[in-house]
Amino acid sequence: MGLRRMCLKRRNLLHLATAVYILLVVYSLTNGNGRCRYEMQTIFADPMFTDYVEGGKCRVDISNLGLVDIDLYEEANITDVETANEHVAIGGKWKPHDCRSWQKVAILVPYRNRWQHLVLLLKRLHTLLQKQKITYQIFVIEQEGDEKFNRGRLLNIGVKESLKEDNFDCFIFHDVDLLPENDKNIYYCDNQARHLASAIDEMRYHVMYYNYAGGVIAVNHENIFRVNGYSNVYWGWGNEDDDFSARTIETGLLLTRPPQYIGRYKMVRHPKQWRADNGQDLFLTWRSRWRTDGLSSLDHTLYKVVSKEQKALFTQVTVDIGKPPPHPPIDARMPRESWIWCVFYQILKFCLKN
Repeated sequence: MGLRRMCLKRRNLLHLATAVYILLVVYSLTNGNGRCRYEMQTIFADPMFTDYVEGGKCRVDISNLGLVDIDLYEEANITDVETANEHVAIGGKWKPHDCRSWQKVAILVPYRNRWQHLVLLLKRLHTLLQKQKITYQIFVIEQEGDEKFNRGRLLNIGVKESLKEDNFDCFIFHDVDLLPENDKNIYYCDNQARHLASAIDEMRYHVMYYNYAGGVIAVNHENIFRVNGYSNVYWGWGNEDDDFSARTIETGLLLTRPPQYIGRYKMVRHPKQWRADNGQDLFLTWRSRWRTDGLSSLDHTLYKVVSKEQKALFTQVTVDIGKPPPHPPIDARMPRESWIWCVFYQILKFCLKN
């Protein structure tokens, strides 16, 4: 009897696990289609973008754009890149001379101690953006000192400091180690959160997980303030992009992505930095913080501009953002997300570590 009861119990558990799995699959399929979409840039729906344009707006011949060969191990020299881009204005600014760009774009690169990676990125981006006839300026936001890296805060600083230069329509948050392979991956914003890095070579040309919003993402002026930018409290590598993705969910934004054959990137190899302290615990409290932790809370107590220098190919903003606090800003009274929420939004690998 004992053996029979054990077998029945095991069978029931197996049936329960199967039912839960089927429910999760159905949920992911029915909800996923509405949350993340693979589509060409919506600007292609306007015939003015590719056909004859009245009013001086730029026309882009998409048939002339395509894959380019990326050499990750090239010993690129900044002098050579500057010589090849003599028409770029000081500060890394460029605009087409024969038409008006559809958007004014700020490229924001969080940075520290990755000079060779930055040179490769500058070489690639200036070529790509000019082919796409985009009015743009590249900002490199450098964290001073050797404390743990705070990517989210640097990107928020990039938004604030770039708006002192110009009224940009679109912000593209761009990791320094990701090089776009396809010129058809248009560096414009849509009305959602446009995740440009839909296929990275290190991830076998797939996204890391369904709601992944890291690497390279484009958000327009209205929406970046709607989601309150990035969190300022993640020190170290990881989780700030999950927090950002959750903010887009909360505010009703979709994640749109180019098809994987277009959103291809190569990642420059490098050793991973420190993992974020208490990153998973912080992420589970994102809903309690997102309205007050972000662009709205970014003031002189969170950063100081050490220098702003207009270089030949980019504007360098070096900032002092202080030190990580001795304890993460987590109040025991803060509501925490459940593991079910984490499973449903496919960020399981972060949540189960808690």
